[in-house]
Amino acid sequence: MHLNLGLILTSIVLAAGSPILEYGAPPSGDTIGQYHTQDEHGQYAYGYMAPLYSKHETRTLDGVVHGTFSYLDAHGDTQTVDYVADANGFRVTSKLPNQEANKETPEVAALRAEHLEAHKQAKLRLAGGSSFAPEPVQDTPEVAAAKVAFFKRFEAEKLRNQLLGEKIQVIAAPPAPSPLAVRSQPIYVYQPASGYVYNIHSKSPAQAPSRNYLPVV
Repeated sequence: MHLNLGLILTSIVLAAGSPILEYGAPPSGDTIGQYHTQDEHGQYAYGYMAPLYSKHETRTLDGVVHGTFSYLDAHGDTQTVDYVADANGFRVTSKLPNQEANKETPEVAALRAEHLEAHKQAKLRLAGGSSFAPEPVQDTPEVAAAKVAFFKRFEAEKLRNQLLGEKIQVIAAPPAPSPLAVRSQPIYVYQPASGYVYNIHSKSPAQAPSRNYLPVV
């Protein structure tokens, strides 16, 4: 008897805490409507409607998105949320009943501040107004070893080319011409009966000696 009474009390408690509205099976496709339009400028509008939920969203030429969605909660009440996404980010513009704003934890706040600072530095780099530079990429051990081998080979080739450029090409000087043998050319003078005769030796072919007679003073 006590067991049955406990089961009855448990059933009553579960019934009291259960949702008032039973969703059951999803609605058929005939009760769902949707639409979608867009153009070449990035503007669009789309939405869908069903008995238990709906959504509408538009994007204008300036890139701002406006939207709203609604749904039927477990108590049978329609909850509607309006939102906007623009240069300030995504945010909800409507307030649901008993809704409290989310509070950031210290970890989330620190990450948000770090992200905003990195975004600020990136904008400054793109604008050319900051000397901030990213840290250099660290080489892996394989890349470092390849660099050492490359520079060793580079320096060796550089030294070899330098030595080749400075090498003196020894060209044998042409032999000096041998001195020409000069034959003395003595002058023989003799006095014939009617004057003087001068005889000069030369390398020319032998010729009959020429005789010039000078008058005797």
